[in-house]
Amino acid sequence: MEHRRFLSEGAGAFAALMLTGCGLASPESQSITLSGEKEPTATLTAPVSVSKTFTKKVYVHLMPWFETRESSGNGTWGVHWTMSTKNPDVVDSTGKRQIASHYYPLIGPYASGDKDVVEYQLLLMKYAGVDGVLIDWPGTLDCVDYPKNRQNAEAFINKTAAVGLEFAIVYEDHNLTLAPTYGCSVPDKLAAARNDMAYLRDNYFSRSNYIKVNNAPLLLDFGPQTFKSPDDWSNIFSPLSPKPTFLTLWYQSGDAGANAQGEYPWIYSDFITGLQNFYDNRPLNVKFGVAYPGFNTFYSEGGWGGPTWGLPYDGTGTFGQTLDMAKNSGVNWIQLATWNDYGEGTMIEPTREFGYGFLTTLQQKLGVSYGQSQLELIARLHEQRKQYAGDASKQAQLDQAFNYLVALQPDQAANILNDTQPPPTSPTVVNAGFESGMTGWNTWSPDGTAGAALTETYNGGHHSTYHLTHYSPGAFETWTYQMLNNIPNGNYRVRAWVRKGGDFHFSRLQAKICAECTPAATELGTYGDWTQLETPTIAVTAGYLEFGLHTKATSGSSFVHLDDVQVIRQ
Repeated sequence: MEHRRFLSEGAGAFAALMLTGCGLASPESQSITLSGEKEPTATLTAPVSVSKTFTKKVYVHLMPWFETRESSGNGTWGVHWTMSTKNPDVVDSTGKRQIASHYYPLIGPYASGDKDVVEYQLLLMKYAGVDGVLIDWPGTLDCVDYPKNRQNAEAFINKTAAVGLEFAIVYEDHNLTLAPTYGCSVPDKLAAARNDMAYLRDNYFSRSNYIKVNNAPLLLDFGPQTFKSPDDWSNIFSPLSPKPTFLTLWYQSGDAGANAQGEYPWIYSDFITGLQNFYDNRPLNVKFGVAYPGFNTFYSEGGWGGPTWGLPYDGTGTFGQTLDMAKNSGVNWIQLATWNDYGEGTMIEPTREFGYGFLTTLQQKLGVSYGQSQLELIARLHEQRKQYAGDASKQAQLDQAFNYLVALQPDQAANILNDTQPPPTSPTVVNAGFESGMTGWNTWSPDGTAGAALTETYNGGHHSTYHLTHYSPGAFETWTYQMLNNIPNGNYRVRAWVRKGGDFHFSRLQAKICAECTPAATELGTYGDWTQLETPTIAVTAGYLEFGLHTKATSGSSFVHLDDVQVIRQ
């Protein structure tokens, strides 16, 4: 069924607020013995927490509501992949299914309860520096797909401790209002909400890795939207002792009165202004921050109602900007919104359009020592889980790789995964670090400003001395590129390190399969430090790939640096 999450309430600048979408607390140490056909026996202590220089808690908001034909129980795709207008059985020439989103998961549309997907997502979170998961939870009503959503949430919850992550619940009290619109009877909403609280108490709150704040279980609500008075929430929490540390959406805690200990911000059209106002002017006992990549809904195209405004992505710039704001705000908890709300375009998990860019940005800003190679290793584990489904011997080896990953021994996991299936060989980029000037690279300009592309040592290269620069005192447009011929057909991405300042009409890392073809491009944000980005995946069908940096500036004093370019065959 269609899920909509609307909230209309607020204060000051938020009077018309309308929203939709929606270090482990040390798990018990356990000894794991690993053995395999080609692996020496090893004893590991798992899970091991990822070290970070930023030590405050970072959680990610997860939607458990995606279904495939195989998982849905009725042979149809779930509505969050289809909305009212899309059919994922339609597949284009690049292998993309038709889904209700402007963005496409790197692993394709999936079932939220798929154990291999759960493993993949949790491991990515761990290696990106996330401490825990805030799981959107539908309640206990037996109505439309709510039971499937809860089942998927529990598949995720049941794996969190094994990976070394915490979890908590984001309650959807609005579902109790929506249920009658789907033909489900809810004669006593307060009683239904009390039942939900008892279920949380009996099934989640007592788990050792459930998130605790102020010595009580953390509970968030996406609203409130159904229960709008303190007396309601006192009634709802009556089965609980102690009461949870309860957070509402920003500017909504008055609806719960003393039952609420704080608030968390979300995504709204006033963007930085609203966030800064919340950080500066909202005194709260428990106050979360938020970081998100942008906002670009599919609701109109999908035939659903909902917000029509949007927020730019600026490559990964918006995500970095909102994360820096949260880090510098003084809050002790940050929520990443979201892991996978494709309908609203707020997903930070790997996609064809953004690659691993949001997660590598997170790694850098949290001070995590891991990088994209470990994230790709996790994707390789998922790929091989699917490739060798039903092969018990191979799955046992992959179980060992999982155990090495949760024990923070990715090199040992790589030995297993590479031995099972070596990664494809990627083409060589000539003079990838620009240490030999422009050797191997070409420059084109439509207006005679090709001289804006140069190599230099200013501020140093990424790993060596030189880098490519796009800069001119005046307006310019230049495309610095390299061509690969006779490469194997297949899927490719272009990856590079960039540093950028100032304003441009556009600046893109891009790849094309013919000179006149529309490029697969990633728009660059503003990066004070070297930041690794990559293009969306592009399908090479005639052995030709053209790639590089295309920049257009309408005035001077802006610059882009590019270094250490790679072409990755998937």
